[in-house]
Formats: sequence, structure tokens, C-alpha cells
Amino acid sequence: MLLSGLFFCPLVVVADTANTQAVKLFTNPWSRLFSGDEAEFSTALTYSSPLKKKSVHVPTGKNTSEEVYKLNQRGLFSMQYSPISYFFTNMTVRVPLQNTSKYSTDFVYSFGYDDWHPGTFSLVYGNYNDNNRFFPETGAQKTRFEQGSWTFGYKFTLPKTVESALLINNDDALVCQVGYSYVPRYYSDASSTIKDNKNSLLGSCGYTLQQHYFLRLSAFYYPDKNQQQPWNYDYTYSFGYTSGYAGGSWSIYYGNYTGTRYPWRQNANANFSSGTINLSWNLPL
Repeated sequence: MLLSGLFFCPLVVVADTANTQAVKLFTNPWSRLFSGDEAEFSTALTYSSPLKKKSVHVPTGKNTSEEVYKLNQRGLFSMQYSPISYFFTNMTVRVPLQNTSKYSTDFVYSFGYDDWHPGTFSLVYGNYNDNNRFFPETGAQKTRFEQGSWTFGYKFTLPKTVESALLINNDDALVCQVGYSYVPRYYSDASSTIKDNKNSLLGSCGYTLQQHYFLRLSAFYYPDKNQQQPWNYDYTYSFGYTSGYAGGSWSIYYGNYTGTRYPWRQNANANFSSGTINLSWNLPL
């Protein structure tokens, strides 16, 4: 077993049967790259590129930075340690392929218990903020643990009558998940201050076609509308292909985890051009 975010090809799993190779999806908001590797320690390399250029805040020194309009391509190195059962801890180091320096390199991390089988519960902490820095500016912390999210989820299969009506092939699979996410402290864009206790509910389903192609959709609900920030998505989606799940396998996929909005909202958008194309390789250790 190994690392979403990745993401968050999120909150979904696929049934494991004698004739179906399962695509294992997880609770954290970024796809668990090592989802089929049963090794205690696993690693992966990923090339990630957005579809369009945008203005990016780039640290250039201890206390200096600049705004750069660019295609923010990055190389990712992911590591996961799974000492017992489905307990895990992982970290992904993200290195920009332009304007590269120790100051512009950042990281994301998560840990918890995340069994991919249907009918199981999970509890995962994840910190995917852009301000996790190995070399932060003077007075800043390397990471703000309290701004990460705690997600409790439950994975399940759909009723057989519903599943059989939706599946295209006999060896395809469809599994869903519901969950609750809590963030102790978060940044409010409206007030430019740090606030407490963000809550959200989530649901997700993943479809696997012919054991290797996949589509994943996730939806989110914020009981307090004021807690949802411009970058917090209403829904996420991803699709792609994976050759397998053990060391040496590779995958290519599109993922969108930007500030999407539902069609019935005033500022509706799917932000397709803001998504990223990712090419990943699980290292054969």
C-alpha cells in the first residue's frame, strides 16, 4: 500500500475480486501513488504540469521573492512508510523545474490509517498547503500543523442492482466513500486573518474501466458557507491510466483540485484549464 495528492484522486476505492485488479483509492485529497505496493517503504517520481500559465509567488532568498508568470512545472519525489497493516506516513517533496532553489522547494505530508477495502473506516491527517517550506522566511515556520485537515471516512460499494446498471464491463468496478473533514485553524481570504474550526462533508465515487483506466469524482459541502475559501473546491475530478500498482509501474492522469464551483452557483466553473497533467513512476526498490 502507498501514497493521492495529492491528492486527491480522492476518497474512493475499487472492489477487489478474483478477476479484477483493484485500483485502490484513498481518503487523503491527493492520489496515493503507492496504492498497490505492499512494501514497507516505497518511493515514486512524478512530473506535474498545469495546462496553462499563471502568476506564481516564487521565493528567491531567505526574505526575498518575486511574482513570475509561468507554466508551473514541478518534479515530485514521494516517500511512504507503512510499518503495520494500513497505517502509513508519507511525504512528497515538490521541486519547481524553473526558478529552482532551496527556497522555492516545498513539501506536503500525511499520515494515518487508510484501508482501501469497501466496508472500512479511515482516519487521515493531511497537510497540502503551499507554505510548507524547508527554508522559510525569517520568523515563519517550516509548516503549520494546525492548518492541516483531519478526515474521517467510510468506504462502501453500491447496491448490486445499481452497480450492475452502471458498469460497462463485467470486470469493471465502482466504489464510493463518504467522510467528514476538520481543519483546526485556517486562513480566511475575506478577513485576511486566521480563523478556527473549518468543517466540511464529502462524498466520492471512482469507476475503473478494464482494470487500468479510471475516473474519479468527489463533491464537498461546507455547512458554514463563509468557511469555504476561493481556492476550496466544490468538487474535484480526475481520470487517467495506470499500468499497475507495484514497484516499476507507471501512470498518467489529469487531476483538478482547484476552486471549482457547482453549475447552479453564480460563479460556476469547472476550471479545466487549471488542472494538471501528471506522469508518475513507482520506483522498483
